[in-house]
Amino acid sequence: MPTLDPGIGEKFSRRTQRAINHDGTFNVRRRGGPHQHDPYQWLITMPWWPFIGIVVVFFTVLNVGFALAYIALGLDDLPGVAAPHGWWQDFLSALFFSIQTFTSVGYGHVYPGSNGSGFLSSVEALVGVLTFALATGLLYGRFSRPTARILFSRTALISRRADATPCLQFRIANLRNSILIDLQARVILKTVDEATLDQRYDLLPLERSAISFFPLTWTLVHDITPESPLYGLQAHDYARLGIEVIVQLKGYDDTFAQDVHARNSYTHDEIEWHRRFIRAYEVADDGIAVVNLDEVHTTEPLN
Repeated sequence: MPTLDPGIGEKFSRRTQRAINHDGTFNVRRRGGPHQHDPYQWLITMPWWPFIGIVVVFFTVLNVGFALAYIALGLDDLPGVAAPHGWWQDFLSALFFSIQTFTSVGYGHVYPGSNGSGFLSSVEALVGVLTFALATGLLYGRFSRPTARILFSRTALISRRADATPCLQFRIANLRNSILIDLQARVILKTVDEATLDQRYDLLPLERSAISFFPLTWTLVHDITPESPLYGLQAHDYARLGIEVIVQLKGYDDTFAQDVHARNSYTHDEIEWHRRFIRAYEVADDGIAVVNLDEVHTTEPLN
């Protein structure tokens, strides 16, 4: 079977960690170069709660900064501010005016009363418009970015067919209610040469490498025949060779009207031997098939 290089690298001076993590990211750290950091990509791809936290902190810091600037000019330049009641009350009054200006609400209770405060409020209004335009663009980019939410079984299995042919299996399910169309799978086996520590990649043919629709679960199966690079290997050989099974999925999501991709991998210690998956769906009384996502990972011993 011919080898291939999927772009992860073949020659290393020492053993590396797994190539692909369960969240689809690669174990590659970048260093040097003129474009090491990309704030836009970082903000687009980061989890939702940190993103919301950054937006809130950024909004707060800007408004506090402008509030302090108004205090430095003097609250006498802001007609409508209540009589001073100490530094904290003055700060809250300035912050309230800053938020009005920043968000372009303009209640009118407090307004600029001098050229200095008018210039500062004009600058803040411009900053507010640009900030909200940037936040809106980032928010739209996060919502519109086509992504797949594929649930991979926690482990892969070395199982056996009815005719006693051993096989490698793992199972996937769609976490979204959308239907993926023309879902295609590609499975690559990574092994490490014990002497040179070079990595070798082999394509593992599947029983079925594509399906037209993906409403239920899909168990992907590679038969370990004499032509398979896994043929004759035992559990200790998987550890010795640093085996990693790399999975690539590509399908058309009718919600996004675009292709989506998903990646995962299974290392040798995430492969169970002599087990099989139990069925993860059943038919309800009304004749509708019901998928139990909690059972996607459940296995049982072979008879």
